Amino acid sequence: MIYASRSLYSLLASVLIIGIIGYSLQFTKVNADPLAESLQDTYMVAVDGNRKASEQVLKAVESLLQQYPDDPLLTAYYGSALAIKARDTWIPWYRTDFTQQGIDSLNKALSQLSERSYSTPYYGLNEGFYIQSLAAMTFINMPDYFHQSSRGYALLKDIMSSENFQYYPFAPRAWIHFGAVQAALALNNTADASKWAKEMFQLAPTHPMTVEALRITQHIAH
Repeated sequence: MIYASRSLYSLLASVLIIGIIGYSLQFTKVNADPLAESLQDTYMVAVDGNRKASEQVLKAVESLLQQYPDDPLLTAYYGSALAIKARDTWIPWYRTDFTQQGIDSLNKALSQLSERSYSTPYYGLNEGFYIQSLAAMTFINMPDYFHQSSRGYALLKDIMSSENFQYYPFAPRAWIHFGAVQAALALNNTADASKWAKEMFQLAPTHPMTVEALRITQHIAH
């Protein structure tokens, strides 16, 4: 079961650190519940298993969604945060409920994607790719009985094969490449993992994520 693994969730934290910064700059202008630390820092703590931090993140994002209910990026963050909460709960039926709510929020975010989403710059990429990637990595980490892993992996493959995605510099999309390699290994798709690691090497051989991708795929027979 991929759900128990912290590795992809740790990657997901790095995704949100980049993304939530954009909203953290607006916190003084909106009525979001205040956090002792920045939202991105609190999310990192939540990813590491701190339940209090998880609740704080959910509360802050819920406050923002009350003011921006149709924002697909916030909706995607909310779905991911619910999935983290589901991971951390000990009560089975709560885990199921939170996971399903996370799926629903991520589905809503994906359904809100438009041409504008793919033309709106967002931290070196565009909002469309960013939301798709966030959803994909969250789906991959869900319990097997929700049958979302294959769907998440398909989303990642679509992104990786997109010509438009290739136009962006490697640095802002490195986490997606690395996440794809990790997901491929977790799902025993070693051919994809090896292929994507090699692509990373061709694009940026000394990038830290490239080095790590090569390390975790070095056991694959070529």
